[in-house]
Amino acid sequence: MSELMKEITINGRKFNIVKMSAFDAIHFKLRIMELIAKHGINVSGSMMEAAGRAFTLLNREDHDEIIFRLLTTSRVQCMDNEMPLEDWGSLDATFGADNIADVYLVALECVKFSVAPVAEGLKKNIGLDISINIQSSARTLLSAWLKTLTPVSEQKSPSGE
Repeated sequence: MSELMKEITINGRKFNIVKMSAFDAIHFKLRIMELIAKHGINVSGSMMEAAGRAFTLLNREDHDEIIFRLLTTSRVQCMDNEMPLEDWGSLDATFGADNIADVYLVALECVKFSVAPVAEGLKKNIGLDISINIQSSARTLLSAWLKTLTPVSEQKSPSGE
């Protein structure tokens, strides 16, 4: 594989991802920052940590925009079923209830492969530090996403009602 394409394995399944252009990566980070501002999230710490906090407030439209922007811009393809992950149909055909969280692991790989190097390059070349540690910050964002997928079960009353 070239440095513009990467094959990853998530829980035994193979995916190909393509490196985003630098401007696509910057635009993705800018959109995350817009969502942080939109939801009034405290930005102490890194921007991606704030994005993780923002995720718990995201509506469906914002969630879908982020996930599909990452997947389509990275041209993610599941090699097991040869489907590009670009719409709900391909996600439904690729992920089921038992492995839906894997889509966020794929998204994290897209962030690490494309967005992290651009953020590091901006910091190194012009001193613009838009994230203290992009990889751990991206994990924070996606961990918050995963937590919202698994709601806390309701407690039954002592009488069983």
